[in-house]
Amino acid sequence: MQKFIKNNYVFYVGLFVLAVLYLSNFDVDLSSDDGWFMTVPREYSFLGFLQWRYYHWSARLFPEAMLYLIFLVPLIVHHLISACAWLLYSYSLVRIVVGTINRKDFLVAFLSLGFMNIWVMKDSIFWITGAINYLWPLALGLFAMIPYADSFFRNKKTAICLYLVPAFIFSFSNEQLIACVIGVALIYHGTMLVMKRKENYFLYIPTTFFVTGFSFMFLAPGNKMRMQQEIEMWMPNFNELSLSSRILRGSLWLFEGWQTKLLLLFIVILVISLFIDSSKLLAKITTGYTVVLGLLLYNFPNKLTNFKLINESGWVDQLKAGNILNGTVISAILPYLLWAGFFCLVIAFSLSIAKQKVFIGLSYSASLLSSMLMWFSPTMYASGARVFMCSSVFLLIILFILYQQFRAVNEENKNKQLLFYACFIPVINLFSVLF
Repeated sequence: MQKFIKNNYVFYVGLFVLAVLYLSNFDVDLSSDDGWFMTVPREYSFLGFLQWRYYHWSARLFPEAMLYLIFLVPLIVHHLISACAWLLYSYSLVRIVVGTINRKDFLVAFLSLGFMNIWVMKDSIFWITGAINYLWPLALGLFAMIPYADSFFRNKKTAICLYLVPAFIFSFSNEQLIACVIGVALIYHGTMLVMKRKENYFLYIPTTFFVTGFSFMFLAPGNKMRMQQEIEMWMPNFNELSLSSRILRGSLWLFEGWQTKLLLLFIVILVISLFIDSSKLLAKITTGYTVVLGLLLYNFPNKLTNFKLINESGWVDQLKAGNILNGTVISAILPYLLWAGFFCLVIAFSLSIAKQKVFIGLSYSASLLSSMLMWFSPTMYASGARVFMCSSVFLLIILFILYQQFRAVNEENKNKQLLFYACFIPVINLFSVLF
């Protein structure tokens, strides 16, 4: 990292200043949790607050500590730290996927956050409470994954001293992100063992941090109290739901979220995959299906995005009676079938042209499972768009891997490709967040 900064000082500082100037457009939202955290220092000491939160609400020690402290200093401090987190995310993404840092890849990684849905960005990156709970842990978690990537993809034994403190802090930050990182770490250790490859045994230290931190948060006394309060506030019948009801409710939330919050990422993945290889039969099928789905959406927007009908009992009765083609059954199930077809075709096509099929497949699985974790939370709807940040990040990783493959097969047009990929959509999205 030091060598990169030294050789690219103006570039690095320029992006940092740009990030700070951009973040300075966002202020404290007094009507949200920001306003509540501002009042906390008047009632609790620092250690007293952390203890109270651990026993009564949240075991996220790192975000809770930062939220206590951040409102005691000028707002610019938050913007400076968030800008550092943005750049650390960019650096880590390039190091994990490529291995070495260059300006073009760093710029693409820096702008890649703009491919997220604007509501996901607002809630998880540019809202103060959201940034501390999502953006900061994301940057630390990705940075802690660099030695694993070096060992697995490049057979390089990276000294982990620099990564231990970020890994430790990350371990007490965000359950959704930590669960995904634990999965990655365990897959790394298991794969190296099965393949009988020489692994970096020092990586058991951060892995232990991740498992310990997750266990600490999962077993926190405040979880029960928080769950009871959230059930009473957001979903009073949560404990009464049958397994099938929870699956239906969860599927409704999942499809609504993916269709609205992750659609752009899937479309860009499809476009990049077509640029890599559009000659496959699956490419033609996926493209044709996408066009047909787009036309159907244009003509019947309400019918193809109405996922709520799945919770009505009428279609189940008709289905049991054998009336499969009944209008009630079709209206309830068709949106799920059509969107599942789209997501599955894009995933299948991108995997068919990808060189790193296993890693991309695992990333898709992590994107899905990180969303499904919310099925066990009564705040499934109340949590807002920020809970889709984790899924979005895994899709961004896939997109960045495919972009690298795209550049590799089109080496002569790097600059034009970079302009195409890195400028238009993400920059427009980032500007849209400001309004």
